Amino acid sequence: MKVTTKKSKENKVTIDIEVPQDVVKKKFDEVYEQINKEAKIPGFRAGKVPRPVLEQHHAKLAREEVLKSLIPETYEESVKNENIDVIDMPEISEVKLESDVLSYKAEVEIKPQINIKQYKGLKIKKNEIKVEPSDVEDYLKQVKQGRSPDVCDEKLARSLGYKTKEEFMDCLTKQLFLKKENEERARLEKELINQLLSNASFAVPKVLVDKRIHELEHQAAHQMENYGIPEDKIKERLQEFKPKFKTEAEEQVKIFLILEEVGKLEKIKADDQLINHTIELVFAEAEWA
Repeated sequence: MKVTTKKSKENKVTIDIEVPQDVVKKKFDEVYEQINKEAKIPGFRAGKVPRPVLEQHHAKLAREEVLKSLIPETYEESVKNENIDVIDMPEISEVKLESDVLSYKAEVEIKPQINIKQYKGLKIKKNEIKVEPSDVEDYLKQVKQGRSPDVCDEKLARSLGYKTKEEFMDCLTKQLFLKKENEERARLEKELINQLLSNASFAVPKVLVDKRIHELEHQAAHQMENYGIPEDKIKERLQEFKPKFKTEAEEQVKIFLILEEVGKLEKIKADDQLINHTIELVFAEAEWA
């Protein structure tokens, strides 16, 4: 099979594919064999129709079936062999099938080339995590919400399964510490990601942004349905949220592509945990102040 590729537009590649006679003839043989099993032609038993007769009656069908089968097969093989990182369905054009040679063009959108200036040694500073008595008191007020206003701390502690108020307050302090620790981790992660974004510039593929916008809209609509918001109001709000969804989608897609590229550079296994493992690596390689 003859395959040539050339960049046609930004993030787009045109693949010229030519499938040789032997492959096309073999596919025609398979197709006519299947047609022969099902064909009902007067004067002939099923499965016993001569090939010339089949060609006379079903040439158009056979051609359609050959194209329907060969184009996807050879396209997938070409993309794999040429190592093309496709992100959307191809646009097939200029299909020709002459003298048992098939040729066609496939224009595909690909992931952009991402040049990351730096992803190791990013500088971050971790804030000291403290839980002040006032933090615990504020948290206690939240716990008390919806309960009897005159319930004392001792009774509240016992009602929640603690032996003493001190044990209860100690548990609240630990919970608050973990909460603040998680918040600090999230802040640091956002800071690292912002540095990665500033260290890489590329055009974000529209097809990926549109797909993410659709996902965000679907999630928002589902949430609003669960809150019992009427369908017409949901549509109104989704329309209002469109600019916000577009901004979020562009940033999320860009972050994903950058982290994916870092993962490739570091040869991190490409699975469902690729992004998480990549973030952990960036954390591990950061310079902590």
